[in-house]
Formats: sequence, structure tokens, C-alpha cells
Amino acid sequence: MTFKQFYLISLFGITCLAATYLLLLWITHSKKSKLNILYKEVNQGLIFIVFAVYSWSIVSLYKVFDLQEFTLSYLINDRILSSMNNLFFFLSLAYIPIQKKNFFTSFFIKKDKWLLNVFLIFSVVITFFTITDKIGSHINLLARTLIISLDSIFSISCLLAFGYVLYLSFTELGFNKILLTYLKIIIGLLAITQIALPLSKMIPGVLNEYYPVLLACFIVFISQFILLLVCYYSVLYYSYANNLKVDTNTSKTPNINAQEISELLGIEIGYNRSSKQFYLSLSFKDQFNKQQKESNENPKLLQPLMYWVLFSAAKKNNAMLYHQDLAIAKFRMVDYWNKDSNNKLSQELLFFNESGNFEFKINAQDISIHDFDFLKSKSPIKETFKKHFICFVSNEIKNASQLNNKKNADKYTAECFDEFYINL
Repeated sequence: MTFKQFYLISLFGITCLAATYLLLLWITHSKKSKLNILYKEVNQGLIFIVFAVYSWSIVSLYKVFDLQEFTLSYLINDRILSSMNNLFFFLSLAYIPIQKKNFFTSFFIKKDKWLLNVFLIFSVVITFFTITDKIGSHINLLARTLIISLDSIFSISCLLAFGYVLYLSFTELGFNKILLTYLKIIIGLLAITQIALPLSKMIPGVLNEYYPVLLACFIVFISQFILLLVCYYSVLYYSYANNLKVDTNTSKTPNINAQEISELLGIEIGYNRSSKQFYLSLSFKDQFNKQQKESNENPKLLQPLMYWVLFSAAKKNNAMLYHQDLAIAKFRMVDYWNKDSNNKLSQELLFFNESGNFEFKINAQDISIHDFDFLKSKSPIKETFKKHFICFVSNEIKNASQLNNKKNADKYTAECFDEFYINL
């Protein structure tokens, strides 16, 4: 057995076992997607990760049974398989749960658009590889150089983009600086191997003697990268399970005999000064087309009720909301109502979604916010509006002030939010 065969078999074993574990993790939580919005997007992202890691297994298996020299045909097949790996990692970026918003993460807000753009780009790349195969006999050396360079650029871009988003998510999960630094080092070293390994083949006289060492480094760094993925999704699911357990333990038992709301007619939110209770009232038609009104009261200003206030004010101001945390927020808003109600509400009935921009379906004139000045005086409500302030800014101002840039958006929020909030 040669050194390279040993490397390929080791790579196949590591990636195949890790992908299988992640697949089993996905299977374990896949049914929860239908019951809980917390899991839905994470599961969608994880299945892309599973395909990406399995792609490494397929590449290594292909090379074990086809150990040719660095021929053009062999190289094209190898790089097409490598492109599939990059494709799945790029697709998964939109489904890694992060709350931080900046210029880069703003590309993922409209997930459908992101998926379409990624597929289009990789279709062009694979088409380029195919065309190169047809004309490669005339420009063999140039074709090999172009293919290797293009694949290396995409691989490094993919690793850096995925590593950055993973770093943000690790930060929000509460990992300390030592582990975050370790993550950055592994991503950086793995990216370097994506430059060094192709160069060792393109310039064999200079780097060829280091090729076995570079392969060994690659398998060490990729093993650590995959281990981080396994740890990340295990911790993420554990975190979600714990949050839901806390929510369940601190809430009333849901009424399993609750009826479905068929049509929402009105929303009323406010504060009852006599009973000192925050309340949410809904007017609706039940499944028997009977008109009803029901209220949910609580002495505490809970986060879901703040989002009810936010969405109501946004509807009245003709603004659509977008943010990385809205998937969880929408779930908790509906859950806040359903846990104490005899009539069940669904997200589909409550929210309108336009490519990641959300608003209430109900008409603005059917929404009432009583004692709004009192609600606005509460610091948590003010912070909730501040976090989503950019959603209330007109497109003309966003474009003129370039508010897609995080630094510009933060500066604009600091300067203009208080005046906006006073006049809201």
C-alpha cells in the first residue's frame, strides 16, 4: 500500500463515519421540523452539511480506484466532485442560525434567492470544466492551471465564508475565546493546504518532496474541522432541546382539544392598569365559522408579547420585518398564544412572507395597541424596536445611506432611532 492509498482510505473512513453520524443526528430531529420551527432551518442546513461531507468520501473513494497521474481528464472529474462539496457548504450558509447582521450575512436573509444564486454560479463552474475537457487537448497545461486555480479559489472562499459564519454561531452559543481562536486557526490552516497542495502538483520540481507532508497536514486539519462540525450540531440541538424544555416547564399544559382558528379578524394589545396585566386579545372565526374573542393576560412583559407589539406597529407603519432571529420569534409568538388558549393559531394564518420579509396578514385597521405610550416606556420593548429599526427605514434612505453596510447601519441607528421612537 502506498502512502497516498493510506491517506485516501483514512480520509474516506473519517469523512464517511462523520457524515453518517450527522445523518443519524438529522434523522433523529427531522420529525421535529414539522412540530417546531426552531429545528426546521437547522435541519435544512444540516442535510446540506451531510451531503458536503459525503462528497469528500466519494472523492477519496474515486481516487482510491483511479490513481492516475495528473492527467486532464482525471483532474476534471476530481474537480467536479470537489465543486459539489463546495456547493453544499455554500448552500448550508443560509441555514446556520446567527443573529448578527452585517453586509456578508445580509446575503442570507432571502434564502430562496441565495440558493438560486449559488446553483447558478456552480452551474457556470461545472460548465467551464466540461468545456475545458473538450478543448483541453490543444491547451493541456493551460487548462490544468485554470482548473486548479479556479477550484482552489472556490475552495478557499467556501472555507473562509463557512468558517466565518460558523465562528459567529459559535460565539452566540457562548463558546469562549480560546475555542473560538482554535476554530480560526483550523480554518486558516485548512485553507492554506488548499493552496499548497495544488501548487505541489503544478510546480513539482520545487514542492514535490513536501507533498506527503502536505497530505498529512490536510487530513489532520480536515479531521479537526469535521470534529468541530460534529460538536457544533450536537451542542446546537442540545441547546434547542434545553430551551424548549424550559419553555415547557414554565408554561401551562397545552389544550389538546383546542379548536383551530380559521380566520383572524382583529388584534388588540395593551396594558390593563386596574389588574396590572399585559394582555393580548384576538377576534377570530373558529373552525365552525363562529365569531369569537379571547384574551391572554400576563403580569410579566414576556419576549413573545414584545414581538406582537413590534409586528403590530410595523403593520401600522407599512413596514416588513427581516432578521435572523425571526424564525424563533414567530414560533414563540404563536406558542405564547396557543399555550393558554382554547383556540389554536398557526403561523401560516398570522404571517405573510415575501422572500424572508415578514408582516401580519391582517389589515392594519384591525390592529389596536392600547396605552402604547406606556408600552413604549418599557426598556425591553424599546430595545426590541431598536434591533429591528432598519426595517422601518424607507428604501430610498437605505440606498442613499448604504445601510446594508453594518457600520453605516449602526451609525444611522445611533443617530436617528430616538427621534423615530418618540414619534412612533
